[in-house]
Amino acid sequence: MCDLVVHDTASCYAFARFGRRWRLCVTEHPRLGGELVPGGHAEAGEDALATAVREVLEETGHRVRLLPPPLPERYPHPATPSVWHVVSMPAAADSRCDQRHVHRDHIAVGVVDRPFALYGTPEHTVHWVERSALDRLSLPEDTRVLAGELFEMIDRVAAVRPRPAVDEGLAAELLRRQEEDQAVRLVPVAERTPDLMERWLAVDEENTGWLRELIAERGWPGEAMVGRQAAGAAWLLAQHADRQPDFQQGCLELLSAAVTAGDADPQHGALLEDRVRIARGQQQIFGTQLTEGPDGTLVPYPVANPDEVEALRAAWGFQPLERYIEQVAASVG
Repeated sequence: MCDLVVHDTASCYAFARFGRRWRLCVTEHPRLGGELVPGGHAEAGEDALATAVREVLEETGHRVRLLPPPLPERYPHPATPSVWHVVSMPAAADSRCDQRHVHRDHIAVGVVDRPFALYGTPEHTVHWVERSALDRLSLPEDTRVLAGELFEMIDRVAAVRPRPAVDEGLAAELLRRQEEDQAVRLVPVAERTPDLMERWLAVDEENTGWLRELIAERGWPGEAMVGRQAAGAAWLLAQHADRQPDFQQGCLELLSAAVTAGDADPQHGALLEDRVRIARGQQQIFGTQLTEGPDGTLVPYPVANPDEVEALRAAWGFQPLERYIEQVAASVG
């Protein structure tokens, strides 16, 4: 017989932005059938939030960042991630208990900033679903109801809080550095002298060092901090930090979190995602990084899911791949 009538469990409703639209992570459950959000039993001495994070990683391979429950819009202080609800759920006999018992389920809500990145081997088949798909899935009714409610509020809950005032001086410096970055790159290929290329390297090194210091002091300069245009300049400096790949990887993590919070352009996150993947010898997701093919024409570096790349590009607002390649070829020709 089972010693405990009540078992502590945790479930996590994990969301990610696909372009500018949210999707929810669900798994195909091998024993119960249908779809569920990630979750499971707490280990000995493990708190509910740690259980939620671990279960997401084990079941999906994704790293989730938990969110606090919603506070009033004008509330001036940041909140700490916590359990959103605790629900008592009847449970049938299973491998942990040979009789009917109760799951005291701790419900957490979180975000996955990089839904194409895996940090472990998934135990289950994973799907990312939009709000409109909930009624077509084989979900428990409680999951369907709560997921629908969370879709309505996730944009607000994930947003930057509290929002800082725009730093106009920092914005101006970012735009100045962006202008310098572009000045060396826009020189026609035929006119690129050794002195220019040396200057190119120096600009990138200087900008990378400056961005590193800025991030260490103030965090990622998103739209709330510096405005939309200057936030784009910050992305550009990170995109060109190729000679410091570990730092560039760190920028990707920070930029991805800013995208999740609605604090950065999703296209910038996609471009840096592809850039970092190619630099690390991985397949890209969106086909944004090009190289010269055997016949001298531009072709994408290898893409992870060629059959899905056009749909993904459309979701992120990119033009079709063929047209993109033609445009890039014309700009460097």
